[in-house]
Amino acid sequence: MKLEIRKIIVLGGGSAGFLAAITLKRRAPSLDVAVIHSSKIPIIGVGEGSTFTLPQYLHGYLGINPSHFHQTVKPTYKLGIRFLWGPRESFNYTFNAQLDARFPGMSKPNGFYCGDNFSGTGLNAALMDRNRVFEKQTDGAPLIHTDVAYHLENRSFAKYLEGAARAIGVRIIDDEMTGLEQDENGIKRLHLESGGTAEADLFVDCSGFRSELLGRAMGEPFVDFSSSLFCDRAFAGGWARGADEPLKPYTTAETMDAGWAWQIEHDHLINRGYVFSSAFLSDDEAAAEFIRKNPKVKDPRLITFTSGVYERSWVKNVVAIGNASGFVEPLEATSLAVICESSALLIETLVDSQFLIHPTARKYYNQTARHTWDSIRRFLAMHYKFNTRLDTPFWKACREDTDLTGAEEIVEYYQTSGPSVMWSHHAMGPTDQFNWEGYLVMLVGQKVPHQVDFTPSIEEAKAFEQFRRKILDRAENAFTLREALDIIRSDHWQWHPDFYRKASRWGS
Repeated sequence: MKLEIRKIIVLGGGSAGFLAAITLKRRAPSLDVAVIHSSKIPIIGVGEGSTFTLPQYLHGYLGINPSHFHQTVKPTYKLGIRFLWGPRESFNYTFNAQLDARFPGMSKPNGFYCGDNFSGTGLNAALMDRNRVFEKQTDGAPLIHTDVAYHLENRSFAKYLEGAARAIGVRIIDDEMTGLEQDENGIKRLHLESGGTAEADLFVDCSGFRSELLGRAMGEPFVDFSSSLFCDRAFAGGWARGADEPLKPYTTAETMDAGWAWQIEHDHLINRGYVFSSAFLSDDEAAAEFIRKNPKVKDPRLITFTSGVYERSWVKNVVAIGNASGFVEPLEATSLAVICESSALLIETLVDSQFLIHPTARKYYNQTARHTWDSIRRFLAMHYKFNTRLDTPFWKACREDTDLTGAEEIVEYYQTSGPSVMWSHHAMGPTDQFNWEGYLVMLVGQKVPHQVDFTPSIEEAKAFEQFRRKILDRAENAFTLREALDIIRSDHWQWHPDFYRKASRWGS
């Protein structure tokens, strides 16, 4: 039976609810879209990282003015993740090519030349090494690219999105769901704390971990990812940035005794957190380790979670987006990217079907959404399976017991062929958001052994080092993050109208 969609209720605010609502209303203005959320339910105020998907989505697909966004929300830029991980002192994961590339005249892709020195193989990685963010153009302006991400303070981001939703006609209802009624199509109406009710053709569940509609009301089964991702707790905190603490253009991911710690950079605040496994460390022990290594953190807050996904994201007239659909720990900052992808997929499905949804459309939506979650799971699993930095019980268990859940062929290809790119797409399978570049960075970065015996000639090694040095020298003369932000946030800075529209893969 087809489902006609004209009126939509989004249950829950925050970044998921407001991004979904803005997407629906912005792309289909005739839709009646309302967000029901309670101001009594606090937003988890943590620093949040993103991937390059978010700026492209906000400014290219949704048309949110980047100047106003930068002046109001004050995001900082993120070129990638610095991993204190594996046997190297560190290595850089970026959103552009380092190893899935070949310098001119080299006989092998770049990964074959990074045995002892994994630096300067890409501009963004070199910028990270020099604590710089954008090169200088001939007119003295920063040369900004679209393969960079944001660091955000969650509360200010959600507040901005709420205002943006109101501005385009999304109705915001400050209330709380107390009950609901169902019929053969799914949810019939919601009962609200105010005494009223709310009806719609489609309900978008953005109620977070509670998953009020998809999980609780519809009873959709949950698929636990704990065989691949052992962590189920996080302590979050932070401190005011000191004068001796530079503003870094990247997220830091540092190996800890029973998990890892993030560091997210804001203008005047350093946000720090410890993601850990309660099976290997008690809350008290984790808090003690966290504070011992970060003595400036005061009263860290405990967050509990389960990594996993509901079998289907769209059941009858309920679509879950964000944590209501699934959650994985923030090791690759995929949360906001999944929200964007899910929201775009939903509205494009509605528009394509002329707002008459057939079960086949739901089927393929669910298959696509599930592939997204499964690809994230297998990529994160590789971070744990091969990290040899520590020999604590947790990390020994990770190396011995982590379920790669689909990444086995990728690992096998790498172990037999080295950092080759010849058959990478066959090994990786269907389209994967991390691409072969992402897998190579994690495998080469962690020095995972392979069977290819390759030693570059003296001439080739010298040529590769010259390429590396040129990139590092370019980075040396670039803007610091503080310098670039001061320019971008000023009233004099102007964005080209097509800057993000051309980069958006969802259209404009």
